Amino acid sequence: MGASEYPDLFNDVFGPVMQPGSSSHTAGPCRLGHLAADLLGEPVGRVHVLLDEQGSFSGTFGVMAEDRAMVAGALGMEPDDERLFRAFELAREQGVEVELEFTTLAESDHPNAVEFVLTGVGGRVRSLLGASTGGGMVETTLIDGFPLRFIGDGFLLLLFDRRERLTRPDSDRLRAAVSGLVEIHDVRVEGRGRLVALHLAEEPVATSAQLAAIRAAGVEQALLRPILPVVRRPDRAPRLFGTMTSWRRLAEERALPLWEVALQYEMDSSGWSREAVTERMRSVAAAMGRQTHAAYDEGIEVPVSPFKPDFTAPWARHQASPSRLTDPLTADTVRWAYGAGAGIPGVETVTGPMGSGGGYIHAALGAVRDHRGLDDDDLLHGLFVAGGVGLLAFMRTEPTGEVLGCTGEGGVCGAMAAAGIAAMAGATPQQVEDAASLALQAFTGMPCDPIPGGGCQPCRSRLLAATCMAHVFADVAMAGHAAVLPFDEAIDVADAVGRALPPALLCTAEGGACATPTGRSCRAAYQDWLADTAPQDRPPGNLI
Repeated sequence: MGASEYPDLFNDVFGPVMQPGSSSHTAGPCRLGHLAADLLGEPVGRVHVLLDEQGSFSGTFGVMAEDRAMVAGALGMEPDDERLFRAFELAREQGVEVELEFTTLAESDHPNAVEFVLTGVGGRVRSLLGASTGGGMVETTLIDGFPLRFIGDGFLLLLFDRRERLTRPDSDRLRAAVSGLVEIHDVRVEGRGRLVALHLAEEPVATSAQLAAIRAAGVEQALLRPILPVVRRPDRAPRLFGTMTSWRRLAEERALPLWEVALQYEMDSSGWSREAVTERMRSVAAAMGRQTHAAYDEGIEVPVSPFKPDFTAPWARHQASPSRLTDPLTADTVRWAYGAGAGIPGVETVTGPMGSGGGYIHAALGAVRDHRGLDDDDLLHGLFVAGGVGLLAFMRTEPTGEVLGCTGEGGVCGAMAAAGIAAMAGATPQQVEDAASLALQAFTGMPCDPIPGGGCQPCRSRLLAATCMAHVFADVAMAGHAAVLPFDEAIDVADAVGRALPPALLCTAEGGACATPTGRSCRAAYQDWLADTAPQDRPPGNLI
């Protein structure tokens, strides 16, 4: 697993729109559980989740609502479902048995691997092993014991030919009968039989004669539905650009601003019209705006725990006081950044690429919009540029804490925000690239070491730095400060350095700040509290 060949703006970068939490530790496991529920194909009676004792979940389990998200997905929920935080309670009400087990997952070497073994009320047992690969994206490894990669970008019709009754002509007729076929997989496993999997851009007609004939032959079927908003099409256009250089060159050749080229990229990827892509971005921007402002404007109580304070109210008081030191632009950036991380259930967050990253990017761009007298269209254009920078990051690496450290989350968010702000301020395409590269270089090599029970540190410090420095890097780029490294090379450096970090520094709560005496003390206190507090009694949302 690694970089994406053809990432999408609304699948990989600004997606999913979710309940508060981590994109890789909350949304991803929830989506894998949802796929497993589809695979089971009947009401679930037992949920058995297996996690690698050496993986990243073992260090943070419960901190980012991982357990509730996994159970919620297995119950058929998606990451934007507010009921996610009541998953254990709902499972108990429905008579569903739940077991979470740490063991060895030898079939996957990904730090975010998870296996679901679901038992239906009718006795059917099905398993799905996959990984949460960052930004809410997932990838299956084994589907009921058959090796198969699927990321949820379409309908996956599974035909389990346990006694290998399907002939080649059967498969050919089926291939010709279904519409929207993207690809077909034919996998054999000794002792398990054969799996024919058809990846489709549209839902197959369950009453078709072909599917009925297959059922009559005793071939078991399952249908995994899309978990991503943009479905892959068989006629998808080639990827419009793959480097910052080619993106800038296209803009120059077509006499278009960078944001227009990014919009065209998404039209090619999704097959949507210009209006549909624009309206989707407006919707995403509106969700980001609410994420940053709800704590201040809607009178909603920010959830707290013994280990997660409310940062919004103290900052609002300090911002209005004469003792404030920061300038008005930076002060508002801090204000909206604290709002982005408030973690209020029912107030959806937007990834970008981390769980609340879209809100942090909007905080930086929104503050500039307000202080420069710009409008919502200007902000929208900035988000398209920020999204294009995110696309490039996903093309060359996995921008997650588990792979790159905080460089993959705070660093990439900061680079996206710096590029978006520079574009909003009228920078040249080269200056936009310099702003993104400068921001990413400043974050290269940062570990991901959130302290369980550590009052959201050191995560909040780094996210504030990434957010509040975005307009500074845009400014110095427009002043002529060259980044030297093209943005693509800056990503490659971040990838190489991040992958060289020891596992203890990659979101396992073992190294860095977590290894200090205070960090260990916080973790011990948190684990004691966690052991004594039932999941349904914990404050909803991300506990860091």
